[in-house]
Amino acid sequence: MLHRSHRLLTILALLSATAQHVAAADQPNAGHAVSHLRRPVALVTPDGGHHFLVANRDSGTVSRVDIKTGRVTAEIRIGHRLSDLTLTPDGQHALVADAGRHQLVVCRLVDGQPAPTLRIPLPIEPTRLAIDTDGRRVAVSSRWSRRLVLLDLPITQASSPRQVTLPMQGRHLLWLRQPDTLVVADAFGGSLALVDAVAGRVLHTHHLPAHNIGGLALDPGGRHLVVSHQVLNSAARTTDNDVLWGLLITNNLRRIPIPELLSRLPLAMRRHSVVMLGQAGHAAGDPAGLAIRSDGSFVVALSGVNQVGIGRPEKFDLTRIPTGARPTAIWLSADQRRAVVTSTLDDQLNLLDLDKATSLKSISLGPRPESTSYDRGERLFFDAGLSRDGWMSCHSCHTDGHSNGQLVDTLGDGHYGNAKRVLSLLGTLDTRPWAWDGRMGTLRDQVFHSVSTTMRGPRPTQSQVRDLVAFLGGLQQPAPGHTATTRRQQQSVDRGRQLFTSLDCQRCHTPPLYTSPDSYDVGLGRSKTNPPSLRGVAQRRRLFHDNRAKSIEEVLRRFQHQLPRKISPEEQRDLVRFLQSL
Repeated sequence: MLHRSHRLLTILALLSATAQHVAAADQPNAGHAVSHLRRPVALVTPDGGHHFLVANRDSGTVSRVDIKTGRVTAEIRIGHRLSDLTLTPDGQHALVADAGRHQLVVCRLVDGQPAPTLRIPLPIEPTRLAIDTDGRRVAVSSRWSRRLVLLDLPITQASSPRQVTLPMQGRHLLWLRQPDTLVVADAFGGSLALVDAVAGRVLHTHHLPAHNIGGLALDPGGRHLVVSHQVLNSAARTTDNDVLWGLLITNNLRRIPIPELLSRLPLAMRRHSVVMLGQAGHAAGDPAGLAIRSDGSFVVALSGVNQVGIGRPEKFDLTRIPTGARPTAIWLSADQRRAVVTSTLDDQLNLLDLDKATSLKSISLGPRPESTSYDRGERLFFDAGLSRDGWMSCHSCHTDGHSNGQLVDTLGDGHYGNAKRVLSLLGTLDTRPWAWDGRMGTLRDQVFHSVSTTMRGPRPTQSQVRDLVAFLGGLQQPAPGHTATTRRQQQSVDRGRQLFTSLDCQRCHTPPLYTSPDSYDVGLGRSKTNPPSLRGVAQRRRLFHDNRAKSIEEVLRRFQHQLPRKISPEEQRDLVRFLQSL
């Protein structure tokens, strides 16, 4: 989770419904506009493309932009840390996801500007919003809580949100044309969950050989789901050759026929079902937001290389248009000849002419303070220019600072031939040493080594390493996988904590960081292994260096990992609940 707050926020009281106008700029970078980082992540238009409402992640504001004049006409504070926004079908309201305060903010549009009228509490870190094709309900994915929230429209104070437990952390959402059916994309790996919104349950889950799903779209006829994503080949090595030729990591679109998506059978690979974005010498790292035009061509944000790509599924060529830093969300005009893109790390919108493949204008969302080492490190973390030919960024493996959950064969332990799970970087500053065998004594050493021997790009400078370390130092640990909400659950957690101590688990996983600076022989095929921190362990899809364990329960039951005795089912339950609370 990328934010600068020092620890995870507790649930806050409902805020006032009165919007705070931060600025009403007569022109871009107006002198009286507030100087702060905005980080735009989503945009909508209430009037067919004349004006845009832009959700700003870091400032918690929504900017109103006149696209013709290129002016920011207002900036309204809505919440703490915005993650998405959408318009209701009547065009009278905007719905805004506030990940910082775990709320859905209902805003009435007054003279085109959002005024908050209602705030609905949501599970931890609401991430994306989507209104169904009939305009009857809105879905909200909440990442760390692994929940999908469904709300009937219109939303009132009496609305009763329904929650669906997901098999993974969810992010992107897309309603299919089939009634009441929703696709939820994995926030880190390659899973796609199909949800029945009426029954409020997951129908089934497909597992793509993919990670970093950056966008979902339907083709014009609604016959295919199109997914932008990356693929990490765990059989490849992080050699210069494997990176150069795209053997290690690729950037792709996947076209999935809707009947196959709705079926429980494994998805088949078909001709033209996978589109390669980029090639050796000219890669296209970190595909993100996606739109499909009526002629079948696609428009995709290539967020790692600061470009938008235009192409066709049956062709290898990719037309590219430069944008600002880290393009993420895309809006297409009604005639599909123009696009507006959020360039998240440059705090701007880019208006593009798709027919002429050129940028028409860049619109600043307002003045920015002088960049800090953290800010520069954030830009570097999401920059595929650190890798050879732009195949990948740090984010490609460490999604939003966490982990894509894949195995990768690096020189992290000094040699090839032993692919290891990508470690999460959330909360990493406190968990020295680094690398699976603990060979890296400082985070600077680890960063330099990873950029040089994994990404295989230009040799990083000392200032780049310093800035990346500053950014990594600001990444906080994820929310616990489970928080006790009843006295009985808390008693189970307390018993689990006592078991953790009596079983001597703290010898390797010492509180409060639940790791240690030493390396141990734990019988996993290497003579010495440095124990990863157990903080946030419930947010990891698989465990052990080779992903052999599918869950915490399996670590204890099947592998009996480092247990001095066999534990009972009741003890296992308590120990699992304690670990999930970290």
